[in-house]
Amino acid sequence: MTLDLEHTYGLRLLAKPRVQRLVLGAVATAVLLLRLGQFVYWTGQPQWAYDFSFYWTAASNLLHGLPIYSAQQLAGPYAPQAQQGFLYPPAMAALLVPFAALPIDFHALNWLWSGLGAAVLVWAVLALARVERLDERFELLRGRGRWWLVVAAVAFPPVIDELVVGNVHLFLVGLLVAAWIGIRRADSRGDAMAGIAIGAATIVKIFPGLLVLWFLLTRRWRAAAWSIVAVVGLAVLSLPVTGLQPWLDYPTVLANLSLTPDAVDALAPTFWLAPYLGFTIARLVVTVAGLAILAYVVLGRRSDDRIGFSTTIALSVLMTPALYTSYLTVLVVPLILGLSAGIGLGWLGLSYLLLWGGQQDALGDWSWVVRRALPTLGALLLLGLLVAEQDHRSVEGEIGAR
Repeated sequence: MTLDLEHTYGLRLLAKPRVQRLVLGAVATAVLLLRLGQFVYWTGQPQWAYDFSFYWTAASNLLHGLPIYSAQQLAGPYAPQAQQGFLYPPAMAALLVPFAALPIDFHALNWLWSGLGAAVLVWAVLALARVERLDERFELLRGRGRWWLVVAAVAFPPVIDELVVGNVHLFLVGLLVAAWIGIRRADSRGDAMAGIAIGAATIVKIFPGLLVLWFLLTRRWRAAAWSIVAVVGLAVLSLPVTGLQPWLDYPTVLANLSLTPDAVDALAPTFWLAPYLGFTIARLVVTVAGLAILAYVVLGRRSDDRIGFSTTIALSVLMTPALYTSYLTVLVVPLILGLSAGIGLGWLGLSYLLLWGGQQDALGDWSWVVRRALPTLGALLLLGLLVAEQDHRSVEGEIGAR
């Protein structure tokens, strides 16, 4: 028995697009007001500018000729949290030198940093909706309807977390979208644009570098070459500011990264497996599994670039051994591309809601279910949806070949 909204008393109104927009608008307004309240509250808490403080401190150290990596990081295994060193490539610290040179406290500077990140997010979402022509497939997104996607992005709790702590993932979203626009061009200029964007993202944080492998697997040789050129070029340009020693130290910093002593916020599959396999073995298992999934999706029949690109982004996030809530901001890109590729809105919506997570201290010892398990499950569900879509296309390809 099916429910016909057009002929059901009361519920019939929900079949009308105008009523649907009104309902959606009311829900969106309530959620955005909630997010605004949360953001305002967190600006007065210790979490405000927490991550940005490390960038600012590293840049300030460069200005004063001090090391950006701590002795603890270079001496042996260390946790990504509860230590005062810098976790990212030296070029990232060099990029923040203009901020550190200002006579302003990093707490105040985080308003500027977060504002720039928010502007990048709005541009990225609207640009992605435009290049994917989502308005042609979804009536709700026509005209100014693309702003519904912006509302969904701003309502995404990892985005609020990102704005509060002042990390770099909103800027990574912008670079990933710029790369996708370049890929869509499918010409030499587009390859250069895509490669430079991914190279810049890699020099900011290592994990987007997995997309260079995607370039190679999809035979985008020029884009891969431009990525390498961008990484090397940005590193060389940063040398007058950073000096050589931080670049020599950074491989040791990466190699010594170990298990966090407090996994209350850790989402990485590596951290879930580490208590049973040990950190090194868990990291190896996750890496091998991720590479195998990437090869399966990219090299399969009827491979769709939207699926391959999105899968690589999702894998790059899940494979990083230091995965926290703000990292999930990057998944805005595969969520939108998954919608464009034809993945069911209901399933994508479920993944989106699971990724919300949150802190529920009232659950006591079970708070980890909401805080860690649900966001991890949401990310894995998104990955599974992308792989399943590629598998479906592969089956269709085999049937067509027969």
